[in-house]
Formats: sequence, C-alpha cells, structure tokens
Amino acid sequence: MKKNLLIGLFVLILTIAFTGVVSADKTYKFELSEGASRTDDAGYYYLKISVPQISGMSNEEQQEDLNGYFLSYVDYLTDEYTADKEYFEANFEGDESPRFGYEYFYEPVYENDDYFVFKTTLFYAAGSSMSVNEYWTLNKKTGELTELSDLADSERLTGIRSMILDAMKLENETEEVFWLDEENFDIAFSYIEEYQHWYVNEAGNLVITFDKYEIAPGAYGESQFEITDDKAALIKDEKYSFDIHVGETVEDQNTNWYLKISLPVVSGLKDKAEEENLNTHFAEIANGIKKEYAMSVATAEESASGEDGPHFGYEYGYEIIADTDDYFTFKTVAFFAAGSSMTSSEFWTLSKNTGSLLQWEDVVPEDRIEKIHDQILNEMKAANKTNNGIYFIDDDTLDTAFSNVAAYHHWYLNEDGKLVIAFDKYEVAVGAQGTPEFVID
Repeated sequence: MKKNLLIGLFVLILTIAFTGVVSADKTYKFELSEGASRTDDAGYYYLKISVPQISGMSNEEQQEDLNGYFLSYVDYLTDEYTADKEYFEANFEGDESPRFGYEYFYEPVYENDDYFVFKTTLFYAAGSSMSVNEYWTLNKKTGELTELSDLADSERLTGIRSMILDAMKLENETEEVFWLDEENFDIAFSYIEEYQHWYVNEAGNLVITFDKYEIAPGAYGESQFEITDDKAALIKDEKYSFDIHVGETVEDQNTNWYLKISLPVVSGLKDKAEEENLNTHFAEIANGIKKEYAMSVATAEESASGEDGPHFGYEYGYEIIADTDDYFTFKTVAFFAAGSSMTSSEFWTLSKNTGSLLQWEDVVPEDRIEKIHDQILNEMKAANKTNNGIYFIDDDTLDTAFSNVAAYHHWYLNEDGKLVIAFDKYEVAVGAQGTPEFVID
C-alpha cells in the first residue's frame, strides 16, 4: 500500500513538473484579419475603411475591448465623412468642390518568437495629408497586449524624454529637422501611452513614435526613436539608390538599314534575383531585336541590292523619367522605322523605400481601375471634339489596350508621384498622336 502511494505521488510530481515546463514554453499564436470594411467613392470625395480584428489572445476580455475599439472607427469615420461630404455638396458645385478622403487600415509590422506587432493608420487627405499611427505589441509568451508600464516606469520615462531631446538636438546640428520647443515636445510626449505611440522592435528595444507634424514639419513624416540603455537613436528610413547604365552597345550601319542597341542594365535592387530577372528581360528583348534585324537584312539582300533595296532601322535603349526621393522611373524603348515608324515602350518604377520594382497591384486598388478607364475615355472624347477623331473610341480598342496596361508595363509614377498610363503609337490613336500618355487624377 505504501509502495503504491509512493509511486502515485511520484507520478503526480512528474506530471506537475512536465506540465510546468510545457506552460513555461508555451507561445501564443495571434491572427490578424479584416473585421469590417466600408468604402465610398463620390468622385471628389472617398472613404475607405478596413478594420482589423485580432484573435488568439489569452485574455478574452482584453481582446474583446481591443477589437471593439477598432470597430468603433467604422461608425466614427463614416459619420465624419458623411458630414463633410454633405457640407461640400451643399456649398460647392462641380469642379469647385474640394477633394478629400478618409482611410483607416492596418498592417503587420513584424513577428518573431517574442512579439507580434501591428499598426493601425488613420489617413486624411485634403490638399495636404495627415497620418495618425497607433502601434500594438502583443506578447507571445503571455498572450496579452503589452503595456508601456510593463517596459518603463515614470522615472524611466523621464530619462527617455531627455534622451529623445538630446537626439533631436544632435540631428539639428547637421540639418534643422525638429522643433525644439520643449513645451510643444512635452505635450506630444505626454500622449505617447494614450495614443499608442510606441512599440517593441525586433531587437527587443522600446521605440517611441511621433506622428507627422507633432515634433517636425510635415515633410519629415513620422519620427521614431529607438531606446537603448543609455541613449535614443533616430530611426531613419532606409533609402535605396539605383543605377542604370549601358551594358552592351551593338551598332550596324548600311546605306539602306541600321541597327543601334544600347542595352540597359539596372542595379541597386534589394532582391538580387529580381534585379537579375529584370536585366534578363532587357537582354531577351535586345536579342530578339538583333534576330529580327538579321532576318530583315537577309531578306532585303535577297530581294534587291543597292539603293533599290528597302530602307529600315531598329533601335533599343532607355530613358530616365524621374529620380525623386521615393522613386526611380525609367523606360525602355524599342523603335522600328521602315517608311513609317513604330515605337514600343515599357516603363519601370523602382521604390527607393523598399528597394523593389513596383507592381501594378501595389499602386492601383482594384476598385479604382474602372475609374481610371473612364477618365482616359473622357479625355479621349474631349480631344476628339477638337482634333477630328484622333483617338479610336468607336470600338473596343481602348478596352483591349487598357486590359494590357499591367502586362505590357504601360504605366509609371512620374516626378510628382502621380500614376501615368501610356500607350504605344497606333495602339489607341492615329500615328500622328505619337505615344499618348494620361496623368491620372
């Protein structure tokens, strides 16, 4: 009896011990999904809301409160938008009306073994724009939302305040960026907890954030400071630098025909595989043109000789369109002349913020495509009234060309960051119109 009791006690102890180990090592898995959405597009005004919902937290009451907070933005922003829209419609007509838009959306910041961090953004545009970001740090060990008080008590926050001011002053020594009015800074700093202007980064350090216009001019956007043991360091957005140059030059000149190729080679992309794919594409286009030229020359030499033969030329090269703080845009151009001429261009926009080639779906939301099509069509109709039908709008020519914009790389972002849709010669208009382009509102 005593032996059985000891065995049972031993098993119980092992069970408790192993249960404790499992509990200590347990990590929570959080899921972020869209809980509600609302959109409206009235031409001059727009509303776009995408509200997050979080699941997987250990504290169900805390999770319910957090999700309820996000959902409250649906009605709040809808009411604000509706009131503004009604006011402007009552007081302005047509093109005189101001343009404005409200957006609310969310995105993950990062996830590692310890934390899951995401942010929500309230965006408002009316001439200029304003973004308000809130950050949410979920602890994967406890399954709960991390609070600022978990990381810094009042004494620690006082030290952080001084460190951030020192970092701002240091930055201003080389370029006057920050407003060093301590009263203004203290107001902004006092709201970092209430406004969720902080998070834990992947290194496990506290990051304090300030929205656009809070402590610096709007041109500098959001400011973030990483807090280490003894200082605050301004987090600067990493910018990528791109270069494009001629990798190979091919020239052939005859009395009746010519070939001129300046092969573009681009460098500086973050993903070297993406960079290689892009340069391979350019090389394939160039090789195809060389083959076409060789076949045309062979045919011409068989059919005629001397000045009686056909006259034609092939060219391939590139042209830089824009090089701004955010984008590097260029186009590759294939040109063919034989009596008349034909130009075919492809456009490429590289983001200096991500180091990657922008994709159509990155720039153009699905719900905007029809609006873009209609703007182009209306501009074509207006041009035809004064230029005797230069655009082909009586059949499905535009629909076909527009459906190929993404695949043919017939779009780019210009120096102002605006979307431009481009078409090849003869694609949507008579040859005299050249290569039409449309800047999208």
